[in-house]
Amino acid sequence: MKHNIILKKLSYLFFSIVMMASFTACEGVESEPDASDIVIEEVTGSWYIIGLETDGETPAFAGDYVLYDIYNSSENNFDFWIDDHNTFFQLKSKGTVDLSSLTFSSEANTAELYTGETVTISNGQITKDSFTTASNTVVDAIYFEAEFSWDPGTVYIFKGHKRTGFVGDDNPHYE
Repeated sequence: MKHNIILKKLSYLFFSIVMMASFTACEGVESEPDASDIVIEEVTGSWYIIGLETDGETPAFAGDYVLYDIYNSSENNFDFWIDDHNTFFQLKSKGTVDLSSLTFSSEANTAELYTGETVTISNGQITKDSFTTASNTVVDAIYFEAEFSWDPGTVYIFKGHKRTGFVGDDNPHYE
C-alpha cells in the first residue's frame, strides 16, 4: 500500500517535471509575416471602397465607404480574393490581376461566397499614388465595375482608395 502511494507521488513528480520542461524548452521566437513571397503583393491590402449607382456618383442603396480586403489566393499566382467581410454588397469573390497594367477582372458569373449568387467584375484598375486622404497621405486608388446575379443588367461602379492605417483616415465618408 505504501509502495503504491510512493509510486503515485513519483509519477506526479515526473509528470510535473515533464510539463515544466515542455513549457520552458521552446524558445519564444516571434515571426513577422513576410509579404515578399506574395506574387500580387502590390495590390493586396485593405481598401475603403464605395458602391455607386450606374451614374458613378450616387451611392448605391444610400451607402458609404466600406472596408474591403484584397488578398492572394492559396495558389499564390495572379488570382486574388476581394472581400467586404459580408457587409453592404456582400462581396467575396475571386478575380485575376495583370500586374504590368494593374488591371483586374473576374470570369463571367464567378461564385460570390456570401450570398451564393454570382458576380462579374470588370474594368478593374488600380492607379498608383492618385488619391490624397484626410491626413494628406497619398495612396493608391481603386476602381471596378460589378454586375451581380441578384440584379442582372445593372452594373454597379465601385471606387475607393487604399487604407493608410492612420486614425484620421479611418471611416471616410463619401462626398
